[in-house]
Amino acid sequence: MNFDYSEEQKMLVQSLERTLAKSYDFETYRGQLAEKASHDPALWASLAELGIMAMPLPEAAGGFDGDHTDIALISTELGRRLVPEPYVSNVVVAAYILNAVGGDSAADDLAAIGVGEKRFAAAFYEPGERHNPLAMNTKAEKSGDGWTLNGHKAVVLGADTAGAFIVSADAGGATLFLVPADADGVTVRTYQLLDGRGAADIIFDNVTLDASALLGEAGSAEDIILAAVDRGAAALVADSLGAIEEVIEMTKDYLRTRTQFGRPIGSFQVLAHRMVDLLIDYEQAKSMSMEASVEATNDDSAARKKAISAAKAKVGAVSRKFGKDSIQMHGGIGMTDEYALGAYVKRLLVNETLFGDTDYHLERFGAL
Repeated sequence: MNFDYSEEQKMLVQSLERTLAKSYDFETYRGQLAEKASHDPALWASLAELGIMAMPLPEAAGGFDGDHTDIALISTELGRRLVPEPYVSNVVVAAYILNAVGGDSAADDLAAIGVGEKRFAAAFYEPGERHNPLAMNTKAEKSGDGWTLNGHKAVVLGADTAGAFIVSADAGGATLFLVPADADGVTVRTYQLLDGRGAADIIFDNVTLDASALLGEAGSAEDIILAAVDRGAAALVADSLGAIEEVIEMTKDYLRTRTQFGRPIGSFQVLAHRMVDLLIDYEQAKSMSMEASVEATNDDSAARKKAISAAKAKVGAVSRKFGKDSIQMHGGIGMTDEYALGAYVKRLLVNETLFGDTDYHLERFGAL
């Protein structure tokens, strides 16, 4: 099997690297974090101009019909640069759902996503239900030609800047609705996650929806929800890989330049062995991330779930090990806000919990 990237994919990554090198660095990230801003319109527009948003979208909506390997490459670079933009929630998860369910407005919404004009967020998870996207206490009841929606969604990634939400609810089975963020009865409580990315809790109190708000058929959305979550998980695995690669470079550089007893601390056997162990873990995580990106669009749901859960569990465990060991090898400087290492560790910890944490995916893998 050929694991080399195509020339087009290499060019895409190079363009993204150049754009982020010019417009987004650690000080920019720290500034956004201080301002509690998870979205920069100028950066979002520049990413859209590169074709980052349009890459995985169908040609009919102005996209490039990219596959999940393209998404993984993009996500890796965003993780490497600590970019908090809602790429995964909007382009990976929400756009997949809109394309999967179709409908009169889907093509227009997808085209708007592709040029960066619209942002959506998928609201699946609920308080007290851990990481099960199919545990729905949110209810939708028929009301004339439309629906009435009641419920509470928690930690909705990207919901702080979204103009509309794709909401899962029990309407005789798993069902999806498109709900405007400013609809009557919708309360959005926004906040920053540990690493600066935006999220929100959303409360629906007798929200009245017309018939067009229903996405697909009532009670038939279970497979779409699970596939969307798996695509999001695979993208976050790739995002973590980018962050891990940057942590490796920071730690290697520190071990080369920090001296003790007249020589670089990287020459001390105990630290050299620890670094080798981390590099072995990285190679395993990289391989599983690549498999997850290939299997994310597999029509065989069992094969897709096994690959995604294996990668999410492995990379989650590796992320925690990298965070702990890299900070220990840096010493006190690794704990300071002015040094980038802590920001990467936070990114890894947040990625580990989103779209199912390590324990959830280990359990799912075992059940399969």
